[in-house]
Amino acid sequence: MAATPDTESQTALSDYERQQLREIAAWKEERPGVMSGVIGRVASSAGKLTDALLPDVAIEKALGLINQAAGHLNQDDSVLKDKMLDGKGISRVDLLAEQPLDFVDHLADRCITEAGHMAAGMGAATGAGGPISVAVGIPTLLFAALRLIHRVSSCYGNTFTPEQEPGVMMGVLTVALATTPQQRAQAMEGYRQRIETSFIQAAMEESTNKALQRLVLGQEIGAIVPGFNIAVNAYVNRQFILRIGTAAKRIFQEQWLREKGKIE
Repeated sequence: MAATPDTESQTALSDYERQQLREIAAWKEERPGVMSGVIGRVASSAGKLTDALLPDVAIEKALGLINQAAGHLNQDDSVLKDKMLDGKGISRVDLLAEQPLDFVDHLADRCITEAGHMAAGMGAATGAGGPISVAVGIPTLLFAALRLIHRVSSCYGNTFTPEQEPGVMMGVLTVALATTPQQRAQAMEGYRQRIETSFIQAAMEESTNKALQRLVLGQEIGAIVPGFNIAVNAYVNRQFILRIGTAAKRIFQEQWLREKGKIE
């Protein structure tokens, strides 16, 4: 269920913020398109390959390391270096929380667009491979996804303790990979619990496994048609990253509005 403004704070919402609340609500109710549904039904054929490449125990350990690396890279490649911030005197990430929502949204959009271009290039570069390409490509793509979540979080001025941070980032990833409104709502509840309890629950949801299966399947389909594999990999990678970025933006937008007292 979408967060709604209460009676007193409703007047404090700008027109832009009201529009973003509507878009957050629409995102929460999004359902897979026809093609996504078809791929999802066929994707079970790729399940064994996914499980072989990324068994549950390996996923839990690998994602922890991947997230840690993504966090370190985010510190070195901070959003504070973006030219949008030149001359604004913003020298710390937490100061971004004081900026208007439309400003930080624009900063987040720039990060998402850049990540999408990079993911497409990465997909094209690995497009000629087979199972080895899949084995390398999935962890690499998950690294890009977690790096983007870190960057989008920073755009909204978020700072987390070392105990909170892994659970928050993994929680956002789980929400992003949910494919139905019901899965998304359940994942959102889990995400909030991670923040409140500073507790890492690294076990991957079924939605995560299904998303990885679709990714594998997309690469398998691309391998069937010579010369088309590069385009398929570039497209799949870009769409995957844009989906992650959109989810992160919506989650942190709602958190920004809640922390400002503008919604319940």
